[in-house]
Amino acid sequence: MAKLSDALRLGRLREELERLGWPGVVGLGLLAFAAMIAVSTLLPLRGEVARLRDAADALQHRVGGADRAGARPPAQEQLATFYAFFPPPDSSPDWLGRIHSIAQAKGVQLASGEYRLERAASPRLRRYQMTLPVQGTYAQIRGFVGAVLEQVPAAVLEEVSLKRENVETQRVEARVRLTIYLGSA
Repeated sequence: MAKLSDALRLGRLREELERLGWPGVVGLGLLAFAAMIAVSTLLPLRGEVARLRDAADALQHRVGGADRAGARPPAQEQLATFYAFFPPPDSSPDWLGRIHSIAQAKGVQLASGEYRLERAASPRLRRYQMTLPVQGTYAQIRGFVGAVLEQVPAAVLEEVSLKRENVETQRVEARVRLTIYLGSA
C-alpha cells in the first residue's frame, strides 16, 4: 500500500512538472537554490546581528547611564581639561616673579618692559603679553628664553630680535616678546 501511495504522489508530481514546462522547472530549481543560499549564509548572520545588537544596546545603556549620572561627554571633558591647564589670571605676579628670577639666574639684565593684559580669541582665555628688553651674551639670552619656556608652562615665545652694536663685544641687546596665557576668572 505504501508503494501505491508513493507511485500516486510521483505520478502527480510528474503531471505538475509537465504542466509547468521547462521554464517552470527552471524557476523551481532557482527557488530551491535561493533557499539553500539563504539557509547557508543568512541564518549564521542572524547570530552575528543579534550579538551586535546586544553590544550596541549595552553601549547605549552605558552612555545613557553616564549622562544620567552627571558625567560629561568625552569632548567636553577634554575641553575642560584643556582650559584647566591655564593658570588663573590673578597668578600673573607669580609668573612675572619667576621670569625675573630666571633672568637673574641666567645672568641677563632685564630693563623695564611693556606689559599688557588682553582677551585672547577664546572668551575663556586671557593673554598677558610682555615685551622685555634683555642684555647679556647670546648664550645667556638663549638660556633665559629656554628656561622661561620650560618653567612657565603657559608661556609662548612670540618674537626675539637681537642686536649687537660692536663686533668685538660679546654683549647682545635683545627684545623678547612673551605671552602667558591665563584662564579667565
